[in-house]
Amino acid sequence: MSTKLPSRATIGTVLSVIGALFIAYVGVMYLLAPQSMAPDFGLPTWPQGEGAGFLAVKGIRDVASGLVIIAVALTGNRRVLGWVMLATALTPIGDMFIVLSSGGAPATAFGVHGATALAVLAAGALLLTGPRPQPRAAGDKASAAQQAAPLHVHPVGR
Repeated sequence: MSTKLPSRATIGTVLSVIGALFIAYVGVMYLLAPQSMAPDFGLPTWPQGEGAGFLAVKGIRDVASGLVIIAVALTGNRRVLGWVMLATALTPIGDMFIVLSSGGAPATAFGVHGATALAVLAAGALLLTGPRPQPRAAGDKASAAQQAAPLHVHPVGR
């Protein structure tokens, strides 16, 4: 008995959605309990007083990042999701360099942000290297051109 393994697109999609849910959760926690989350980022010091609002900026950024990935995943277009994941990898790469250039812990820079970047890049690569969807044959109910055509809305009463 042979078992069929999941496709690259399936693995990439699952990694993307899990990552999106995780980063959205991190963002929510930065909004609800920023001072308890901040030390895990890897920087040696955190903004205090009026500057602490920057922790909320990180929270919103992370929530938005997760929602964008989920929204693209819901469209079902795995190639677009792959490109979004590759672009999204810039965030943890940037975070890694910020931690390193600010005197933060290299273990956190590489172990948290670097590992996250690799996971995001891997998900994007899996999505982009899978087989491309085949266009519909001419005899199918709707051709690819018909599916891609915009809907024409006619005004009522004319």
